Amino acid sequence: MSQSYLDVARQGKNNWWRYLLAILLILFFWLIVGSIIAGILLLVFVVIPSGNSGLDSSELQLKITEFLQTPSLAAYVTINVSFIFLWLGLFVSVKWLHQRKFFTLVSPSGSVNFRRLFSGFGVWFVLQVILMALGLILNPDNYEFVFNPAQWFLILPFALLLTPMQAFAEELLFRGYFLQGLGLLTKQPLVLIIINGILFMVPHLVNPEMSRGPVWLALSYFSVGVFTAIITLKDNRLELALGLHAANNLTLLFISTNDSVLPAPAIWLLKDTGDPRWDLLIFWAQIAVFYYILLGRKTKNKLAEVANK
Repeated sequence: MSQSYLDVARQGKNNWWRYLLAILLILFFWLIVGSIIAGILLLVFVVIPSGNSGLDSSELQLKITEFLQTPSLAAYVTINVSFIFLWLGLFVSVKWLHQRKFFTLVSPSGSVNFRRLFSGFGVWFVLQVILMALGLILNPDNYEFVFNPAQWFLILPFALLLTPMQAFAEELLFRGYFLQGLGLLTKQPLVLIIINGILFMVPHLVNPEMSRGPVWLALSYFSVGVFTAIITLKDNRLELALGLHAANNLTLLFISTNDSVLPAPAIWLLKDTGDPRWDLLIFWAQIAVFYYILLGRKTKNKLAEVANK
């Protein structure tokens, strides 16, 4: 497994205190500044319109919760806005504190291979569409047609911008910054992959979907982190993980659930999310197919070339 994607962290300045300060800076931009801006949006969309209705604090809190759980463009923007500041925190940290090219988080050369990115996006999106189609065919009663054309087409351009931005921000942080930074401490792929899976899992434990089954959903998030770390190290670059994550999150425009962390106007609403254990098994099968299509055949061809020499 090539280590050059990890070795790129040795570019620029990488003192331990720079990583500590950078993590604090990233969290400040993402969680503090992002929350302040989201709070301002809540003030505009919820608090001010409710100002003359005589609501007490508990009623106002309930109104805010209902706003964030109800599919709408305003709620969608409010929930996603903090990721703009995650981007900013990462950019300032890499460029200012570490003094290296920002896109070395994507590849050792600091370039972005858009063909690889769209390959990851396309393969995962097709697999998602196949699974959605099978669900609609095999269990149509579990899907409620909730398509509202005016609302759906209004949110579409924002979703195409904000959802990849959110997915890319998480990948740049977890599979980019954290994975490369940890690579300064150890070159053991298994250790890096497991730690990365845990780091990705932890912030997702507060998602409302956890109520379906905490253990199995936690394992699902851990599996996502592990697999995206594997393909990043195997491909020696981040684009496949970027494409996969964006495609996965954009499927919320087609099928959503009542407990989705990011409610958005969808075409179908899934009434019963089912057994999370089956979802996890399906996910493992899905990543196996994804890996074989984009990385497995390449490895197989290389082995065949070696055997023929």
